[in-house]
Amino acid sequence: MRMRVVRYGAALVAVLVLSGTVAAQAPVTVRVGTLKLVGGAPLFWADERGYFRQEGLDVRMVYFGAAAPVATATATGDVEVGATGITGTLFNLAAGGGKIWLVADRGQERPGYPLNAVVVPRSSYEAGIRSLRDLRGKRVGLTTLGSTFHYQIAKLLERERLAPQDVELVPLRDLSLVVQALRAGQIAAAILSPPWGAVAEEEGWGKVLFYVGDRLVNQVTGVFYGDRMRQNRDLGVAFMKAYVRATREYHDSCLRRSPGPLCESIVRVTARVVGAPESAVRKSLPYIDRDARLYLLDIERQIAWYLQNGMLQRPLSVQQFVDTSFVNEAVRQLGR
Repeated sequence: MRMRVVRYGAALVAVLVLSGTVAAQAPVTVRVGTLKLVGGAPLFWADERGYFRQEGLDVRMVYFGAAAPVATATATGDVEVGATGITGTLFNLAAGGGKIWLVADRGQERPGYPLNAVVVPRSSYEAGIRSLRDLRGKRVGLTTLGSTFHYQIAKLLERERLAPQDVELVPLRDLSLVVQALRAGQIAAAILSPPWGAVAEEEGWGKVLFYVGDRLVNQVTGVFYGDRMRQNRDLGVAFMKAYVRATREYHDSCLRRSPGPLCESIVRVTARVVGAPESAVRKSLPYIDRDARLYLLDIERQIAWYLQNGMLQRPLSVQQFVDTSFVNEAVRQLGR
């Protein structure tokens, strides 16, 4: 009789231990707000390769049509992570005490790398619009005032000794609507995120005047954490380890003169997610730092510009809302 009790007790302990193990291994859901653009390639790749699952995460992509709403959703906790353009909305949320932190790179404008493109309709190009100076007095589309596109067009015009007031900026809210307006010839130009520059030329309705990175070095997009990710350090580091694994594979296989064989798989996955031809994605792979580190000097420049132009309500320092500790810890654990 005693033997049966012992066996029953041992069996019960085994069940409890097993149950505890299963519970401990249950993946943690993390919602990521982003856009269906090529700059998300490392995110899509990390998901495809199972890097998030290996870190105990169930990552669910939530797609938006513009960058500013992603920052808002991250600050309010509607998503735990944001991955999109760095905008005036982000700066104002941070300056106002919003729970949002910029933690990693998602795309930088660098010479020779095709990120954002200045695109004009084919008809306008054939009619003689070949430079920014030719856009004086004409309609230039963008998603929202205070967006990444607003900052970039202003800085590009500044290089030509022009100002945003020298063109008519037309906010159209959603990137897809900007593309539609450009295709229809309702605007004279726009800055389009990848793969839309390549798509415009492949489909024949638009012409790329130049890529922004050939004229500006700019930290154009980033990865943001909301309060849950920043407060739960293990969770934040786990996400970043998976992400950095993917940025390293993306960087090493795609951002070289002769792309490696792994790059074709990354292109295929990215094309499937963003709904673009693989050929267009292949021509649109932006620069992303190998270890997902931010170009902080440009963040300071952006803050100064938004403040100077009345789109930032109060002063803001980089230290208030940038947290590089997650990338640093991920790199430390992964090794070089």
